[in-house]
Amino acid sequence: MLCIENGILKIPIGNRQYFDIQLNKYVQQILASDSNLIVRSFTLTVNSVSIAFAKDVSERRCTMTVGIDRNLRNVTCGNFEKLVQYDLTQAIEVTEATNDVIKSLKRNDVRTRKKLASKYGRRRRNRINQLLHRVSKHIVQQAKQNNKAIFFEDIRRIRQLYQRGNGQGRQYRGMMNSWSFSEIKRQIEYKARWEGIPVIQLSVKDTRGTSTFCPQCGERLQGDRRLRRQLWCKECRRWQDRDIVAAMNLSLKGWMLFAHSKGIAGEAMKRNLEHDPIILRVDAMKLSHIGSATHYS
Repeated sequence: MLCIENGILKIPIGNRQYFDIQLNKYVQQILASDSNLIVRSFTLTVNSVSIAFAKDVSERRCTMTVGIDRNLRNVTCGNFEKLVQYDLTQAIEVTEATNDVIKSLKRNDVRTRKKLASKYGRRRRNRINQLLHRVSKHIVQQAKQNNKAIFFEDIRRIRQLYQRGNGQGRQYRGMMNSWSFSEIKRQIEYKARWEGIPVIQLSVKDTRGTSTFCPQCGERLQGDRRLRRQLWCKECRRWQDRDIVAAMNLSLKGWMLFAHSKGIAGEAMKRNLEHDPIILRVDAMKLSHIGSATHYS
């Protein structure tokens, strides 16, 4: 039977004998942090051991909602009281740098080129996932502290907008198709469920027009070609960032769906519309490359 004693994973090999593997400090810290953790299984490879944990989690009673708008260059999370915009421009820089390296490969051997391209592709994926991990961790921590339910919009079919023949350049289509919009959602989902935070994906019908209608007055916003991310509201007489507008509208639609009665939803809407939300912009944690190894700081 699989067991862990004093930070050592004991794998039975027969005749009451065990093969011992010393666990690192991080795994030991996780095991000591919660007495309800159960070791379900482990996967042993040549270079690593992956351990699967499980625990019983009861869903939190949330009193607020937050909407999350995913964009190529940022992730906006918040509601009518507070908004945080996480800058993910560095993920684009990592992708572009990796593509330049792969294009520069001039080996005559096709197998060697594929092997090198796979190596740099894995490094790109790992570096971007590390950025998204830190952003998703912060989002879930804030939701846990303030008892907020998390709402997403359904953009699973967005790849259809960037297919060949849509009148877009090859470089632009490549950049948009490398966008990790599903990975950030996956990370937020499993971290939130581990903490008992509800995560709900709204339907396409529920989220239609979330970035084109003013969350304050409901007026349709007008765009400007020179200011692609800014929209003008004739009623409120001001410019608004479309990503922030989308996050606020997602939060509002989520609350109307999540609330137990129309009275509670109406009171929340009235209270939130009294003041403009506090908008915070945060840079994702930066990556640094040292020698031939990748270091995350």
